[in-house]
Amino acid sequence: PLGAALAAVFLGAVDLTVIATVLPQVVFDLRINTADVDRYIWVVNAYLLAYIVTVPVMGRISDLIGRTAAFQIALAVFLAGSLWSATASNLTTLILARAVQGAGGGALLPVTLALVGDLLPPGRRHAAIGLVGAIDTFGWVLGPVWGAAVVRYAPGAEPWRWVFWINVPAGIVVAILIWVGARRAGTTTAPHRRRLRELDLAGTLLLGSALLLLNLGLSVSGEAGISKGAAMRALGGTRNPLAPYLMPLLGAGAALLILFILWERRSPSPILPLRLFQSTRFTTAIAANFLIVAMVDVPVVVALLADEERISELSAAYLAPFSATMAILSFTGGIVAGKRGDRRAAGMGLLLVASGYVAIWLGLGATSEVWMLPGLVVAGAGFGMVIAPIGANAIDAASAADRGIAAGLTILFRLLGMTIGISALTAFGVRRLQALTAPIEPVVREEGETTAEFFLRQHQYIQDVAIPLSLRVVRETFLIAAAIAVLALLPVLLMRTSVIHERDHSSLKEPRDRM
Repeated sequence: PLGAALAAVFLGAVDLTVIATVLPQVVFDLRINTADVDRYIWVVNAYLLAYIVTVPVMGRISDLIGRTAAFQIALAVFLAGSLWSATASNLTTLILARAVQGAGGGALLPVTLALVGDLLPPGRRHAAIGLVGAIDTFGWVLGPVWGAAVVRYAPGAEPWRWVFWINVPAGIVVAILIWVGARRAGTTTAPHRRRLRELDLAGTLLLGSALLLLNLGLSVSGEAGISKGAAMRALGGTRNPLAPYLMPLLGAGAALLILFILWERRSPSPILPLRLFQSTRFTTAIAANFLIVAMVDVPVVVALLADEERISELSAAYLAPFSATMAILSFTGGIVAGKRGDRRAAGMGLLLVASGYVAIWLGLGATSEVWMLPGLVVAGAGFGMVIAPIGANAIDAASAADRGIAAGLTILFRLLGMTIGISALTAFGVRRLQALTAPIEPVVREEGETTAEFFLRQHQYIQDVAIPLSLRVVRETFLIAAAIAVLALLPVLLMRTSVIHERDHSSLKEPRDRM
């Protein structure tokens, strides 16, 4: 079953990143204002947010009903979301469809990590977790390249839809492989109604609602300094309809988050077992995961500096080495962590992430996208290095009964940091760009000016003002992401370092006994 599970992880990983290179085409085909980035970024955020909420739910479900049944449920939902995404006719529908797709994809990675914990002893988990990370990040590699290839070669007026159509036969094949493999291994488990009633549905709803409201609030916070009467934003962007509700959204999200924590303390079967956080080893690993912001604005940079017809291809070309080094180092990082210790491997990775982002910040100062390539390679290597040591620390800190939820929480906090990071940095970008363009007079048609002359002045304004200011804001977001990576070193320094050798397997007790 592990081989089929890896295939499912690969499928979900491809769809997580494929949107990076098809999004410009989606924005064009669905006639979305390109300046309204805080609106269409939810095509990405909806998937991530649904994924985040589903990860711990399906992690716990896999503990209750078995890994095979959890996989089949997830694949069914994933395929339904893919079909809906393929037929979406507007931005709202596509966002909702991507949320369904993310909910289905949310089970694939944590259940696979839990399966690793089930099948392998502690000393062999580092390399196996690194392999899962390598398969996952190889999907990240193929996603942007696949999206660019689809936009270029697929038939029809809107070729990006094939990105979602192709998931249907691929998902069916994976579902069959998982079922056949599980039957041969004798690991199929039928759902048990009494056990299913142990699921913390109230906690799930509270967590999902809190995260949704907080992310909506963060995404519109960039308009906090804009006049309420203003109809337009910088570079022609329109006011976000949720802008007047900034404080209610953040306040309600915070209140629901507090209610969620209080509920989890009294729930007999919590979705987020707070007892896990009594372990310093688990808490520090989760905190480090939360602070790792995989923020890569490659398509934005390419869209600013490259010709429109080459955006998808160039985005894929620059994202591929970033993801490739992540995939390679996620496997070798697991080996290094097993021999040298989790703390040292994770610390090295975070320093590489910060160095890579600083290199991108410096490289983009030359106003040519090619100079961000060395920084992307270094940052990708750093992300790969931290996957296995942090994941192994969290999983080893849990007992066998909590291994599924521990694996789920590891991914949850990584994606939670990514989602909040995207929302916060997007809001920062909107607000920063508004501040930079406020003193500049807008381009308006002058009396007696021909249409051709007016369009020429608009083009000149874009080249001389809009692009340089937008690039400046993007550079600043990379610098902020580098600072966050350095901040993540603090919990890593507190992580427990464990070096486990093959000869020690027989003497190891259950992880809970070693906490």
